[in-house]
Amino acid sequence: METQFDSQQTLSDFFAPSKRLRIWRIILAAITSIMVVGAAYFFTLPKPDPEILSYSTPRNSYVYLDLQLLSDWIYDVSGDEDYTLYEAMDADGNWFILSMSDKTYNTLSTYVDAYNAYFTDDYMYYNYPEPTRLTGMTRYISSEDVSQLATYYSVTESEVTDFFGSFYLDVGASNLYENAIIFVVFGVIFGLLTLALFLQSATIQRNYKKSDLRLYELGLLDDAEAQFSSPDNIRFSKARLVLSKDFAFSGTTGWVLPYEDIGWLYQRKQRSYGVTVATHLVAGLVNGKTVYLASRAVNDDLVVQTAQATLRKNQNCMVGYSYDNMKQYRLRVKEYKLAHPK
Repeated sequence: METQFDSQQTLSDFFAPSKRLRIWRIILAAITSIMVVGAAYFFTLPKPDPEILSYSTPRNSYVYLDLQLLSDWIYDVSGDEDYTLYEAMDADGNWFILSMSDKTYNTLSTYVDAYNAYFTDDYMYYNYPEPTRLTGMTRYISSEDVSQLATYYSVTESEVTDFFGSFYLDVGASNLYENAIIFVVFGVIFGLLTLALFLQSATIQRNYKKSDLRLYELGLLDDAEAQFSSPDNIRFSKARLVLSKDFAFSGTTGWVLPYEDIGWLYQRKQRSYGVTVATHLVAGLVNGKTVYLASRAVNDDLVVQTAQATLRKNQNCMVGYSYDNMKQYRLRVKEYKLAHPK
């Protein structure tokens, strides 16, 4: 049992954000600001010029191809990944594999017609369109795709890569904002963490104000403040729970509760795949509200000490989670609300 208590600490200090929490908020806010500045920097960088696509172009390069001929789709992939591969010839007569969206493909119908005309006897007399420039990123052709292409062309896999190269052009893709996106993602993550800490502090302060008003209405505010500084209190430092003669002070949630307000006390275990990941001490108030007295470091000693302190002042409080206690608690709440209409 933890009994140490700083008698110099006031009730408002107890519910104020801890020094550690304030430091973390500053750190996370600073990191979030750095992420925002970093993202802004990369978003304002000038767009690099693409390099011409060739068979020796490295993977994930930003390139362009001056399209002259474009086939109908030759391989359509769906499932975890969704893309369509096409055969294309550039203005210099080099053949490549391309991937593009249906929307982009539909704008290139004249090059599809030119492709079809290229494989007729009158190909020399066809009025071919001027090449159009496509930009994108080079992607490695997977072994499965190479196998499918080899089947389509009735050739060996090595013949596919010898003719088209080991990469295909992902039309429309760009790495321009790749670094910026990293900053954006981490900025969102750290921003959410910062917001969560601020919201946690705001919730504690809001609950403390509600408790303060409740105690004032009951004429117990001075008693609560005086008892909070009592050396006889039982304090669970890790759980931030203080038990005085007449009140429970929950530092993690901001509630100051007279024991008479607690109608039901029980543990709630949070499980993930059958494994307990968190244990909370929950108080069902006589007015029907449910609050957490402790959200971390909840052990048997804390539960027993809290139950004993509550029962000494409120023998009607039910302890432990069961169907009968839940049923009885709901009945008592209903009776309380009938006796205390708004």
